[in-house]
Amino acid sequence: MRRVAGVLGLIILLLGLAGCGQGQIPEINSLSFGKGGEITHQVVGKADQTYYQIETSDLESFAASRVEEYCAENGEKKVSLEAVEENDGNIMLGFKYASPEDYSEFNHRVLYVGTIAGASDEGYELEAVPFVSTDGQATEIGYIEDWDEKQMIVLETKSGEEILVNLPGKTLYINQSAHNGQELTLVGKKGVKISNQEEQGTTSLSYIIYE
Repeated sequence: MRRVAGVLGLIILLLGLAGCGQGQIPEINSLSFGKGGEITHQVVGKADQTYYQIETSDLESFAASRVEEYCAENGEKKVSLEAVEENDGNIMLGFKYASPEDYSEFNHRVLYVGTIAGASDEGYELEAVPFVSTDGQATEIGYIEDWDEKQMIVLETKSGEEILVNLPGKTLYINQSAHNGQELTLVGKKGVKISNQEEQGTTSLSYIIYE
C-alpha cells in the first residue's frame, strides 16, 4: 500500500512540477503547440525519490488509467499517453491533448489559446498586464498594433515549476516578469521558458503573444 501511495504522490508531483533529466530525456517540462491545434506535453521527473523507488511500469499503468478514465467521461482520444521513457533514473511521460480545454480539465489548471480579443471576452484583465516585446520594449495591450487579431496563450503554473512553451509561430510579446513573480525567458524565436518564483503553494498566469 505504501508503494502504491508513493506512485500516486509521484504522478501528482510529475504533473504539477518540473523535474530534472539527462541524456535523451528533457531537463524540464515542456508544452508544445502545433499549427494544426495539437498540444503535446512532456512531463519529467526522478524515479528515485527520497523515501521510495518508483517503478516505471507502475507509473505508466497509473497514467494510462487516468487517461482512460478521462476519455471515458469526455470522449475518445481527448487525451492520450504517447510515450513513457526512462533513462538513468529519470522518467518522461508524453501526453497529447485534443484541445486546450482538455489540457485544462486533465491537469486542473488554466490554459487559453486563441486571439487576444477572445481572451478579453473570456474575462482576462489584459489591460492590467505589462508586456515587453522581444527586443525589450515595454508596452501595454492597447498600444500593440492590431492587438485584437494577434494570437495569445495564457498558461497557469505552480510555484517552483519550470516549463518550456514551444509556440506554433513567432513570439511577439511576453508579460514582464515583475508582473507576477515569474521569470519569462525567450528561447529562440518560438520558445518561452517560464520559471515560477512565486510563494510556495500559489499559482500564477503567464501571457504570451505570438503570430
